[in-house]
Amino acid sequence: MTAVLTVAAVMFAVALTWPSRIPEGKSVAEIQQRIGQERSDMDSKVWPIGYPHEPPDRPMSVRDAQMTMQRHRACRVGECPRKTAAWRVLVESGRITPDSGRTY
Repeated sequence: MTAVLTVAAVMFAVALTWPSRIPEGKSVAEIQQRIGQERSDMDSKVWPIGYPHEPPDRPMSVRDAQMTMQRHRACRVGECPRKTAAWRVLVESGRITPDSGRTY
């Protein structure tokens, strides 16, 4: 009898907590499409002030390197001299560990 009551209580608790509808959200494909569109909409010929792609004229701090990596997220390491310099600073400081199986 106790087992029956326990099972009934568990089933009742599950019924109360079961979601009544599926939450709405974006699919992975929709998010990837939006990101691709944002990158293609960006005019890479005209960058705002403070967004240069040239190598830095002084050594970067770890904080500067982190901010550069965020600002240059659409750039590729090895193609953008500033992001490449930031990558090196973060690798040397131990903040990034390169994947030995990848070429960057």
